Amino acid sequence: MAITDKMVERVKKHEGFRDKPYFDTVGKVTIGYGRNIEDNPLTVNEIRALFNRVNWKSKKDAEDWAERLMRADLEKVAEELNAQLAMWPQCSKDQQTVLIDLGFNIGIAGLLSFKGMLEAIDNEEPTIAAYELLNSKYARQTKTRAIDNARLLAETNENFDNAVALLETNQIQTYKAIKEHI
Repeated sequence: MAITDKMVERVKKHEGFRDKPYFDTVGKVTIGYGRNIEDNPLTVNEIRALFNRVNWKSKKDAEDWAERLMRADLEKVAEELNAQLAMWPQCSKDQQTVLIDLGFNIGIAGLLSFKGMLEAIDNEEPTIAAYELLNSKYARQTKTRAIDNARLLAETNENFDNAVALLETNQIQTYKAIKEHI
């Protein structure tokens, strides 16, 4: 899957931009649009590009550099998913978008721990896939992002509403933690 401008804008919306290093929600040093530089250090070429542009003339220059990093990271995630998930080629564009976003945000290992969601995607059960994503620590931590991803997995508003109803019935604490963002 090619990384589209739409996907880049979606990730940028959820990540936000920081031109200086900061600690993310799990305490990892991060920069730009969510580049975790502890688990995904800058390459020599990325450092070279950074130092060549230390005297950026505008915040836009810094944002452009960070976007190039993010695009490269998204491509890398897509390649890893293609190599590790047998179902990848059969996934819809929306499913691939969600999987890439999750792989970027929580890492491939974190994504692969969503066994129920992955099984539901593979079995073409969009309501269950959305429910499994919402019924997670990830959803409690990222709320809006997880809900946006669950909406894509659900495929229809009715399926999403059914996933939320399942969550409310089966996992009331998780439902309460995210309901104001739905």
